Amino acid sequence: MPGELKVHSISLAGQDLFTIELLDERPVGFSARVPELAIYTFGATEKQALDRAFTHVLEKYEDLLNSPIPLNENEQEFLRLYRTKIIPALVEQNLWQAPRLGFWQRLRRLLNGGDLWRIAFLESLKTSLEPSGV
Repeated sequence: MPGELKVHSISLAGQDLFTIELLDERPVGFSARVPELAIYTFGATEKQALDRAFTHVLEKYEDLLNSPIPLNENEQEFLRLYRTKIIPALVEQNLWQAPRLGFWQRLRRLLNGGDLWRIAFLESLKTSLEPSGV
């Protein structure tokens, strides 16, 4: 049904991190919004819209960390959300996902950065997707 709104709660390590509001705008596609981070994106399919929302969550964090200019109040709040909720929950989640490796090996792999960090970040968010009532 066009115009239907789905709200997905993103939770990791027993903690609610943020929500994704997905609006069905077919035949055009789906819009996705992360209100806690002021992110809005669009996709031709529901999956594409969700994938883009997760990618924007990651890219926003990278942009905030690498900003060449001082962050405004809103941006500082976004960064605080990443530092106090999102990143700690992702670290905890990823430390539990590789049982064959020792704790320090898992931590080192997670903190090494590069594409492995991006992949772990996105996969953890995608597996945490839980639809909730509107």
